Amino acid sequence: MPSIHLQLGEQLEAKTREMARKLRLNRSAYIRKAVDRFNAQVERELLAEQFKSASEKCRKESLAVCREFESLEDAAPGAG
Repeated sequence: MPSIHLQLGEQLEAKTREMARKLRLNRSAYIRKAVDRFNAQVERELLAEQFKSASEKCRKESLAVCREFESLEDAAPGAG
């Protein structure tokens, strides 16, 4: 397994040690779990942004199609 060197401030290290102890994990396992959860959160946020962008694009295209149909209906014989 690849390893990394991580420097934590004293307060963050103390809190990490405390939480790991409460969960009966060693610090490395606790930090791996934290990184894994953060990666999943970031992945969800990025996916939500992609969905939002696609939805806005689709909405704009739908409005353009509606306007086009409205103009065809207004120009149709007997309309109005």
